[in-house]
Amino acid sequence: MTKTYIAAGSIALASIATAQSLFVEDPNENQGDSLPIQYSLTAGLGYDDYFTSDVESEGSSSVYANAALGANYVNASPQTTWKVGAYLSANKYFEDDRGSTGVYYNARLNLDLNHRISDRTRFVSSNYVNYGIEPNYSFTFTPDRAPSEHIFYSLDNAVGHRWTQRLATYTGVRVSGVDYHGGNRNQDRLTYGFYHNFRYSVSQHTTATANFAYNRTDASGSAGNADDARFSLGLERRLSKSSFFTAQVGTTYRDVDGGKDGYYNPYVTAALNTRVNNQLNLRTFVRYGVENYGTSQGINTYDTNSALRIGLSANYTVSPKLSLNAGVNYISYNYSDGRDVSTNTSIGDADSSLINPSIGFSYRLNDNTSINGSYNYTDSSSDLSSDYERNRVQLGVTRTF
Repeated sequence: MTKTYIAAGSIALASIATAQSLFVEDPNENQGDSLPIQYSLTAGLGYDDYFTSDVESEGSSSVYANAALGANYVNASPQTTWKVGAYLSANKYFEDDRGSTGVYYNARLNLDLNHRISDRTRFVSSNYVNYGIEPNYSFTFTPDRAPSEHIFYSLDNAVGHRWTQRLATYTGVRVSGVDYHGGNRNQDRLTYGFYHNFRYSVSQHTTATANFAYNRTDASGSAGNADDARFSLGLERRLSKSSFFTAQVGTTYRDVDGGKDGYYNPYVTAALNTRVNNQLNLRTFVRYGVENYGTSQGINTYDTNSALRIGLSANYTVSPKLSLNAGVNYISYNYSDGRDVSTNTSIGDADSSLINPSIGFSYRLNDNTSINGSYNYTDSSSDLSSDYERNRVQLGVTRTF
């Protein structure tokens, strides 16, 4: 089955004071104010015309009931800022294609920490764990049609130091992985490595970067373990008080155990976060590079998965009570350097693509209660699995306290 993923936090851009541009990539730089713990409780109904929890089965139509509980907390001080978020939801599908209870869970826990050791040095930590079966393009490398519940986790810890008024560095370690709980363990992945970034303030609003990252991926299934070393040059530009642009261009040197070794792949990423006016906010990103996910296909494996990801999200405030949101994700995979691991013979390339637009609204009845709804469409085509279209509609009520 084809795997289609989107990187966690790809459109989460920093929003900070220009005077501290050397630390612009830290998402917690603008600590803001402490917020007491806030809970949200949601209940709703939905309809899914292509739900499946079995890799081998076709999707089926089903009405489902949804219940969710969320919590957020922010503690900010002049020296340390930390943020905690948690989310738990359950969907009850009244027609389930694998004959179980029809109840599926999604959960998420995230922790962000920014500790200012001194005026020149800080420790930055960004961590999350996501569990579930449904696609969540903001928090996981979730496949477009989940074969089973799985855990995706990411731990990122770094030390930033400002050496001069213009030069700073970030040095950190990252660990991430996906662990499937069902019969799809051949797609389990564990990636760990380190990175070092040089940051030079060209002007009050512009920072140039030189970046190096090394990652080792332990792969299950037919795929070989892989080493990736990425080099890139970047530019970060504050266009206005509420608009920020970032981009990197570079190359990845890749070596796959038992497969293709010593070759290069291009790497490009760019993102824009902007407030167009008092009502409209836009976030968009594009990224192209090699990935290790979804490369095991039975006895076949692909050493190279070149992925193009494009995302756009928009939020529009119609009135103090009504807000609208919309977004679209586009993902294109080109699988190449394929081989049959049992005979070590080469196989042909394969392509997969997915487009996922969505729209939604939230209408506030009072300070603590709102009605919300969403429509989500997915169109997936692949040389490795059946093409399909999926429509999901949900309407619910959210209470905050």
